[in-house]
Amino acid sequence: MQEREASLVSHIVLDHAYNPRNLGPLEAADGHARITGPCGDTMEFWLTVRNGRVDQIAFTTDGCGSSLACGSMATCLAQGRSVADASAVTQADILRALGGLPEATEHCALLASNVLRAACEDYHSKSITEPGKE
Repeated sequence: MQEREASLVSHIVLDHAYNPRNLGPLEAADGHARITGPCGDTMEFWLTVRNGRVDQIAFTTDGCGSSLACGSMATCLAQGRSVADASAVTQADILRALGGLPEATEHCALLASNVLRAACEDYHSKSITEPGKE
């Protein structure tokens, strides 16, 4: 994140941009999704589910610091929640948890929420086709 951008965001955004949580691929995931947003950033989520809850979650992005912060916060908001609740995490939820972003990068939160929802949907589609899968 460039110095000028850093002066426009909260300490929470800076913390998640410079120290992203749950960064890196997750092996043997129950749900996975990868989406490239209109800005060209690609974000990818993996999750494992135990007893109907998100047990582990991870992400990667090739985007900017705001993209890193949004992906990181999305994983924090989803961890431990039911898959349905994780799937319902919105752009507004991520922005609120981060303390906001400059308008020019708010789309990063939308990308993160869309990819999280898609990973949850991937989990659901697999659990329907694989009976007994939690």
